Amino acid sequence: MSEPAASISAKKKEKKKKNPENNPLFKSLPPSIEKLSERIGLRKVPENYIKQFLKENLPQQVSYTLNEYKEYIFSNEKFKKRKKQLGDKKRKTLLNASEQRRLAVFKLDPATTKFKTFIPVHELWKQYMQKMLQLRVPLPEDLSGIYQKLLKADYHGCMLVVASSVCHTYIGIRGIVVQETKNVFRLITEEDKLKTVPKKGSVFCFELNGYIFKIYGDNFCFVPYERIRVKYKTRQLVNP
Repeated sequence: MSEPAASISAKKKEKKKKNPENNPLFKSLPPSIEKLSERIGLRKVPENYIKQFLKENLPQQVSYTLNEYKEYIFSNEKFKKRKKQLGDKKRKTLLNASEQRRLAVFKLDPATTKFKTFIPVHELWKQYMQKMLQLRVPLPEDLSGIYQKLLKADYHGCMLVVASSVCHTYIGIRGIVVQETKNVFRLITEEDKLKTVPKKGSVFCFELNGYIFKIYGDNFCFVPYERIRVKYKTRQLVNP
């Protein structure tokens, strides 16, 4: 039976370690290169200088031989270790769901959340949406481009109206979107009340430039920033 490829490669590495002179990393430069260096005026650096330089610039925890110094310099192990450390550090800076709930990162205070404070946000959202959709009068026959833009747009600041819902108590709620999660829109109404409306099973409407747009909540059950990357099938998911 033939040996597995992993064991063969391990044996080759072991041979290289035992015979460093066979490793091209430790070989001297070819004579042609040495002659060229003499011709252009480069002087040969003594080996003691290299050893001293390496000792000054590499970790002093272990005494290495010159060949081991070379292996350390040209190997990828230190870079892999550094990359892993950076990855661990990045992961530690993120908050998980339980920490977000404990710190109340996304919690809105009904006492301080007022409708009038979000009116300027709504005006900014209208400017953003007009620039994004670039609506023409009259609307073009092919609205597929507008559909895709509506599906991937940011609705924070949009004045939404619940047109229909599987739960009749939500129908008719009107307010500015102050928060959007994967499954709900949170609206602030003109009465300064926060309403949480589930996306699933609901249809929402909003007005822009005299046009009424209808969006189906079932197609918006994503975290807002993830909708940009989602590829939707070519079918009518929104109605302008």
